[in-house]
Amino acid sequence: MVDDEEPGFELIEPEDLLSERARNPFPADARRLGFDRYSDEGAMIALAASLDPTKTSHRIVAWVMLLSVTVPLLLTLWYELR
Repeated sequence: MVDDEEPGFELIEPEDLLSERARNPFPADARRLGFDRYSDEGAMIALAASLDPTKTSHRIVAWVMLLSVTVPLLLTLWYELR
């Protein structure tokens, strides 16, 4: 632990979002920010946390989620820079 870190502070790691935790899939930092299964952002975290990378259909859902975020961003950048 680095001296300048606050005690009880937990960084969100990629494994936190991909692991299957039956009770609460959210890391302590996300819970502190108010994310839960019933908030909009928390629902997306819960969906991403429940995906199983060994299943093809879950991988397709993950790609669709990724594209639904990046395509509008790229189109907006293209429109602004054009």
